[in-house]
Amino acid sequence: MKKSFLYSMMAMFAMSFASCSQEEIVSTEANGLVSGPVTVSVNIPQNNPISRAMPEVDGFTRRCIMQLVDGEGAAIADQKYVQEVTGDNVTFSFTAPEEAYQCVFWADYVQVGAEETIETAPDWVYNTTALPAITYQSNRDRHFTDAADAFCGVLDPSSSTSTTLTRPLTRIDLGAEDPAEFEGYTTIAVGRFNIPGGYDIFTGTTNTTTVQEIRLDARAMDDAEAGEWASLFVFAPVDQTEFATSMTLTVSGDGVDDYTATIESLTLDANMIVDMGFTPGEQPGSEMDVTVSFGDEFENQPAEPVDPNAPLAVGDYINANGEKVATAEEAIAVVFALGGQNDNSTYAEGKTVEAYAMSLNKATNRNIVGTYTDLGLAVTDDAANAYAGLAFSTAIETALGTASDATAYQMFNSFFNNSLVEATASENLSEWYIPSLAQLQAALATTNADLIAALKAAYTGNYYCASSTVTAEGLQGIIYNITDGTSDSPETIGTGASAVVFPVVTIFE
Repeated sequence: MKKSFLYSMMAMFAMSFASCSQEEIVSTEANGLVSGPVTVSVNIPQNNPISRAMPEVDGFTRRCIMQLVDGEGAAIADQKYVQEVTGDNVTFSFTAPEEAYQCVFWADYVQVGAEETIETAPDWVYNTTALPAITYQSNRDRHFTDAADAFCGVLDPSSSTSTTLTRPLTRIDLGAEDPAEFEGYTTIAVGRFNIPGGYDIFTGTTNTTTVQEIRLDARAMDDAEAGEWASLFVFAPVDQTEFATSMTLTVSGDGVDDYTATIESLTLDANMIVDMGFTPGEQPGSEMDVTVSFGDEFENQPAEPVDPNAPLAVGDYINANGEKVATAEEAIAVVFALGGQNDNSTYAEGKTVEAYAMSLNKATNRNIVGTYTDLGLAVTDDAANAYAGLAFSTAIETALGTASDATAYQMFNSFFNNSLVEATASENLSEWYIPSLAQLQAALATTNADLIAALKAAYTGNYYCASSTVTAEGLQGIIYNITDGTSDSPETIGTGASAVVFPVVTIFE
């Protein structure tokens, strides 16, 4: 039994849920502590094939909590902040405490009553009154809903400007190995059983010394015809993948005898799905057998079929035909900007720009740029045509073609003559080119969590990335830190420096 509506990471996952970036730091003291007003932005990925991290759930409001803690992980009084998740990001503004502190984040679902606000809405599945420790608010039924999903993370503002929230839970799917064998069964119930007692966000550990007893009262299966009975979320220990318990479930229906199965242990791993597919016994009323498959759908999840003709959005994957696809395995690039930009590049007649995408593979290894000042490169018109990367790149290629020894300019020569990415061959795509500075920044300095997750899945380490933008000072580039998804301010690339090219492609309607 596999679910087709999984919502998970990636990618980024690849599974990533949220990236928290410190956007404003008024001052940093000698001891590394941030003082004064601080604004922290928490990016929340929306539903898409690579990062179904925190989907909307009918009847529930998504919330994100930030709690400041001291160096020992103890909550700092009056430093808890709550925001509703309504789009791609949530912003927390606060005054930094005088002592060393870190930011602990928790994102989950609540029901907000008519007389309540997101700050006063009661906990629903998880108890957050003792952050960074998480326990349970409920012991029945609620664990078996999509609203039992949750994410967390820790940010140290003195050493990092961003973090990625992750799912500390395993999702366990209960269902039929072969739905045809359970025709007529429409109801499921799960008797009382134990799960790990809680989770500490600060230490990243699951509490297995205490347990929580939960159950599922008889209810309709999620999708009886598809063999999808119920799903539940359970905190995953970091030091073990098997958790001893005794779970007894019963499936029933009109005109059929009940089937019962008892499970003696749960396979648990954070941000993963455990698929339990049941097979009926030889006779109705006998115990069922269970087949456990351990997948990574949350981290690299097969998604629903994607309409290749659907409008593109930032974070979407495209294949070699310029079509929208579901996964990185099918793709050559990820969209970082849509059309309508200032771009005077020369494209084929009749072509209209729909979007711009960055390759999932670098076009060059790190190579010496060389004394590019000898090429006589003209200053590019970024002010009027910031997205004219193809035009800027073509000008560099033309200049390189006039050089007596193109190999002296290793990075350019490698890109134009020995690229590591295959040439495009679709009428829906331009050729690969070196991006302008604005294009490079749009891709690498993005706050779009889906794009961040896609690039983190594609690349590792830090990169000195060259653009095709040329100022009076010279060729421009930026340093990209893939680990935390940040980029430094633009700077002029020295002729003796080594850099790489992350190529981009223009997609046509």
